[in-house]
This record gives sequence, structure tokens and C-alpha cells, in this order.
Amino acid sequence: MLSVWFGKSIKVKKKVVILAEFIGENHNSTAYYWSQITKYLNGDYEIVLIVPENEHSLAFASKYNIKTRFVKIAVHNKNNLLSRLLGQVKQTMSFLSVIKEEVYSADLLFSGTNPIVTMASLAVLKLRYKYQWLVLVHDVFPNNLIPAQVLSENSFFYKVLIYLSKKMYSSPDSLICIGRDMKTLLQEKTGSCEKIYYIPNWASTEKIPSLEKADNEIINDLGWQNQIVYQFFGNMGRLQGMDNLLKAIQLSKHKQARYLFIGCGSEADYVKKTLEKINNESGYEKIFFYGPLDLEKNHIGLSACDVSLVTLSGNMFGLGVPSKAYFSMAADKPILYVGDNNSELSILLSEYQVGWACEAAKPTLLAEQLDNVTDTLQMSDTPLMQPRKCLIDNFSETLALTKIKRVVNTMMVS
Repeated sequence: MLSVWFGKSIKVKKKVVILAEFIGENHNSTAYYWSQITKYLNGDYEIVLIVPENEHSLAFASKYNIKTRFVKIAVHNKNNLLSRLLGQVKQTMSFLSVIKEEVYSADLLFSGTNPIVTMASLAVLKLRYKYQWLVLVHDVFPNNLIPAQVLSENSFFYKVLIYLSKKMYSSPDSLICIGRDMKTLLQEKTGSCEKIYYIPNWASTEKIPSLEKADNEIINDLGWQNQIVYQFFGNMGRLQGMDNLLKAIQLSKHKQARYLFIGCGSEADYVKKTLEKINNESGYEKIFFYGPLDLEKNHIGLSACDVSLVTLSGNMFGLGVPSKAYFSMAADKPILYVGDNNSELSILLSEYQVGWACEAAKPTLLAEQLDNVTDTLQMSDTPLMQPRKCLIDNFSETLALTKIKRVVNTMMVS
């Protein structure tokens, strides 16, 4: 856009307001994605970032000199539904007080699906302020409440939420989704496919190097250099299918297989209690619970295995795509994915030879798969797959960010 000042044309950058629940390069995967998006758009647009104030957001804004409107962070217990809801309401009120000041002069509001109370409020606010709105969809509400066993699919309240969610997801001018199964679900909600863009998750091979398992300090401390190691890394929550995974490990028979759990979450105590039982039954340390890992050591955790376990509960079709799969590919680790058939990672594994897929909620089938994969890896002296090369060729950071920027550019001229 050109403005004329004293007879000279001056290019004026269009204004993009980015609203993010998390931001920071060393916080969590959501924060990392929003950090990279913000930096990538910052050169061509006037960016105004709206984020809760914490050490990560303060450091990010200062390091990259990005205009930022900080709001007070609403502290809550994310594992308690009531506390989480109240926290989202408080956070939303803080967000809205700043958004109302910025959207008047903004060419685009770019936000995510969390907190969901914020997204619902933005849909209502749009009726008055008429701003252009782009949403990056990482999960789909309220459908995700069913596998989490929060609501019944037949309940009246759930049906009301489904009706309202159709209005909410139809409100943005464009949606970016991270899975092809998610795109199908969003098309059903909105009744349209024209404004929905599929752009998969990504990972940076610069931040995640490829390290040899034999040199990994966690593996060496455990003395597992000569074992086939399966690793679960990340959030151990209600949607990760922990019960199914642990039952499968208990049923698996191969004595050369070992299982490493790195991370935390609402199901962490259950995991620790169950693995003690499995180890006692086995008579040896079949499973080890490492717990949370310092963020700067994530690359060490990701390389502490032969195979990365990426698991979801059943009935998660279209509801989310674990970013951990892409980080594991960057670490050059094949994936054993447990989830619904025809979900995004199931499709990915059918297109590229970077791992194996097993249907969710079938522990006996998964146990057999674990034993078969262990046999396969024991018989091979050379790498069977090239996950890192696949990620560089098809799921690189630059490729994803270029596609996101293209969507933003399209909305600016529409």
C-alpha cells in the first residue's frame, strides 16, 4: 500500500495482529510454531503481537524487536476442568481488552483455536468489528471432548456445543488446518472447503540435529546401547492413549525391547504406577520413566531411541496431529504411530516409508507390531528408512512458513 507524503510515495506495511496463547522458542511446540510464524511475517507486515506476559514472551519480543501488547497471564490448573474454564475466561477478558484497541486499524487478525473461550468470543466480536480473521486450527472443539471422556456424544449439552461450534468455525474468513482428516471435519462444520487450507506441521532440522543412539547420554546411563529402544516423548494426557500403549507393552514378548517415557501430564502418575507393575512381572527393567526433560535438552530426548512412539486415543479422527511426529523425523527416528485409520499421520505413513501404523485401542495388535518391529530392526545392520530426509523434502519449516505467508498474502488482496 502506498501513501504520498510531500510528493513522495512511501510504502506502508499492512498491519497483522497476531494473538497467541503461547510464544517463545524454548517453551512448548505451540509457542515454537507461533514464534516462527511471527518472525517470518514480521519482515513484510507491521506485526502487533498480543500474548500473555511471561519470561518466554518477554524474551522473544525483546530479542526480535517485535511490537508486543502484553496481557496478564491467567494462572490455572489445566488438569482440572473447572479451573481451566475459569482460567480461559480470565485470559479471554485480558485478550479482548487489547484486541478491541488494535482491530480498528488492523488489516488481519491471526489467531489459533486456544483458548477456545477466546476463539468463541472473537467470533462474537467479529459481528461488531467486521475484521478479517485467519485461524490456525490445532484441535477441534467440542469434538475433542468425546475421546477425553468429558461429555457423551448423545448428551444434549454436547449437541448444543456442536451447533454453536459450527457458527464459530464458520466465522473466520480463512482457516489453516494441520491434517487432511481435520480438513474433512472442518468442511463438515462450515459447509465449505474454499476457505480451508491444509498446511501440515513441521520441524526445524537446525534446532534438532541427528544424533547417534550409541552416543546418547540417556541411553548410556540406562545401559541400553544394545537394546531396541522405543520412546514416548511429550505430553502424557488423556488423549494420548496411554492405557492402550501400556497394555500393549505388557503383552509384548520380545526381551530385547525397552521402553522409555520422557515427559509429564495428567496421566504421568498412572504411567509410573503401571510400569512398576510391568517391570515386576517381567523380572527386569523393561520400561523406564525419565520424567520431564529440560527444554534445551529436547534434542537429546528425541534421539534416545530406535523408534519414536506417537500415540493417540481412539475416535480422534480430525481432532489433532501430534507435532512430536515431525520433531522425531527431524531427529531421524522412524515412527510407530497408534491412531485412527485415515488420520493425518496414518496417511503420511502410507505415503512415505518412515515408520509403521497401528489402529488405536487394540493393545493385542499393537503388542504384535512391537515384537515384529523389534525383530525387523534386530535383523538389519543398515538404516531402513530416512525420516530426516523425508522431513527436509516435504515438511520443512521454510516450506510450511511459505505456505502460511501465501495464505496471508491472499487475504490481503481479497
